[in-house]
Amino acid sequence: MKHTATLLLLLATISASASDDWPRFRGPNGAGVSDATTVPTEWTDDDYNWIADLPGEGHGSPVVVGNRIFLLCGNQYTAERSVVCINSEDGQIMWRKPFKSAPHYVHRDNNYASSTPAADAEGVVVSWTTPKTFIMLAVNNDGEEVWQRDFGEYKASWGGAPSPIIVDDMVIIMNDQMDPKVQAPYLPEGTPITDPGESYAIALDRATGETRWKFERKTIVAGYATPCVRELDSGKKEIVFFGTGNGMTGVDASTGAINWEVNDALRSRSVMSPVLAGDLIVGSAGGGTIGDFLVALRPPNSKDEKGEIVFKITKSIPLVPTVVYKDGLLFMTCENGTVSCVSATTGEYLWRERIRGRFLASPVLVDGRLFCVGRRGDVFVLSASDTFEQLAHNSLGDDSFATPAVANGSIYFRTATQLISIGGEK
Repeated sequence: MKHTATLLLLLATISASASDDWPRFRGPNGAGVSDATTVPTEWTDDDYNWIADLPGEGHGSPVVVGNRIFLLCGNQYTAERSVVCINSEDGQIMWRKPFKSAPHYVHRDNNYASSTPAADAEGVVVSWTTPKTFIMLAVNNDGEEVWQRDFGEYKASWGGAPSPIIVDDMVIIMNDQMDPKVQAPYLPEGTPITDPGESYAIALDRATGETRWKFERKTIVAGYATPCVRELDSGKKEIVFFGTGNGMTGVDASTGAINWEVNDALRSRSVMSPVLAGDLIVGSAGGGTIGDFLVALRPPNSKDEKGEIVFKITKSIPLVPTVVYKDGLLFMTCENGTVSCVSATTGEYLWRERIRGRFLASPVLVDGRLFCVGRRGDVFVLSASDTFEQLAHNSLGDDSFATPAVANGSIYFRTATQLISIGGEK
C-alpha cells in the first residue's frame, strides 16, 4: 500500500510538471491556452523576474520544458543560427550551440530564425532553411548534437519558417514549398527560383532522426502552419496539416496514411496553424497581407466522405496569427489591428474592435485573459469573453514578432533582442 501511494504521488508530480511545460509552438497541442494564475494583467518593474539579452534575432517562439527554455537565434549579417538554452529560474544562458550558414534573401517580415523548436525531457528539436538546405537537428539537454539531417533544397522566395512537433516517439514537420509559375505575380523581382520545390510531410524517429514515414504534398505556395493532433474515438492519434495545395488533411500518426483530405478548404496562401474547436477544425487563408476568409470544418470520418464546412467568415481575418478557442468562442487578432470574438458554432461575430497595434504574433489565453502582442512590443490584455473589454496595455520596450510562452506560472516574451520573464510565484 505504501508503494502504491508513493507511485501515485510520483505520477501526479510528473503529470503536474508536464502540464506546466510549453513544449511547442503555442504550447500543448498548439492551443495557446494556459490556466496559470500567477501572470499579472498589468505589470511594473517589480513583476519582471529577469530580462535576458539574446545572442541574435528571431521571430520563433520560446518553448519551455522544466527549467529549460529553448529558442533559435539568427545573425542578420552572417545567417549563422544558434540553438540557445536559457535557465527559466534566473535567465542565464545555460548553453549556446552555433551553426554556420550563408546569407540569402528573406522577406522583410521574416528572418533567419523564424521557426519555433519542439522540446521534451530529452532535449530539443529545431529546423531552419536556406535555398539549398532544409535542416532538422536534435540537441540534448547539455547542448550536444544527437542527430542532424539535411533534406536538400527549400524553394520559397519569402524564406522559411516551418516548425516541428513531437508526437510520442516521432518528430513531425510539414515541408510545403512553392511553384514559381503559380506564384509569378507575387515573387520578388529577380528571384532565382525557376522550378517548383518538392513538398511533403515527414515523421522522423525522435531518437535517431531516421524516417518513419513520408508522403508527398502538392506544391503551390510555401506553407508555415504547424500541425496539431486529434485524439480519435478509436484511441488513435491523427495529425492535422494545413496547406494551399492540399487544404486540410488528417493523417494517421503511426503510419502516415491519409485518413481524409478536404483540398478545397484553403485555396489561398495558408499560414495560420490548425486549431481544434470542439469537433471542428479552424483555419484561414489569404492572398494579401491579411486573411481573406476563415473556415470551420467538421472533418469526415474517412477519405471516402466529404467534410462539412460549418461556417466561413470574411471580416478582419488573420493570415499569420493563429486563433484561440475557449468555451465555444474563437478569438482573433489581425494584422490590421482588429481583434474579434466569434461564436465557434455559428461564426457569428460577437464583437469586433480595432486597437492600437498590428499583430503577427498569435494571442495566448491565460486564466481567462487574452495576451495580444503587437509588432511594436505593445501587449494588450483583453477579457476572453463574449463582451469586449480591454483590461490593460503594457509595453515591452522593443519590437516583437514572437508568440509568448507560458510555463512555470510565468509568461515569456521574446522581443527583437531580449527574452523577458514576468509573473510566477514570488
